[in-house]
Amino acid sequence: MNANEISPKANARLSRIKKTSRILQSIFLIYFGMFPLLLMARYFQSFGSLAAIPTGLKAYEALHFSVWLLAAIGITRLLELYEKGIIFVAQNVSHIRRLGILAIFYGVITACRPIFEKHEIEFPILPLNILLSPWLIAGGLTIIIAWIMDEGRKIQEEQELTV
Repeated sequence: MNANEISPKANARLSRIKKTSRILQSIFLIYFGMFPLLLMARYFQSFGSLAAIPTGLKAYEALHFSVWLLAAIGITRLLELYEKGIIFVAQNVSHIRRLGILAIFYGVITACRPIFEKHEIEFPILPLNILLSPWLIAGGLTIIIAWIMDEGRKIQEEQELTV
């Protein structure tokens, strides 16, 4: 078998990746489309109007929503590349690393919610909330996976140059 040919098994795996990416894109678009609507419904039910929502809480939700929006864009771009069959490239590593950073930032924002609501810092609790955030751990693991993918991508490029 020629080294440049794609085996039938690899082709089946790639088509499975493409199909799954397409399905996940649809699910994420529905989820991220519904998120702002559910958020608005929750606050209108609690406060009655936009003007009644405290300014600190508005700032928190603006940051919260911004991180979600950036994550939605990053996930969509990553899945689009997977759908095209582009897997081990620098763009994917960049998207995955960015998603890890966003997850860490989301964990910090979530832990800091009491600052936005009550305008006070609870010293022993706030640092613990940040350190024990599952988003911090998930973001760190995602960044490590991005580094590993980058190394795999470099090895693949070196193998393509080897005769």
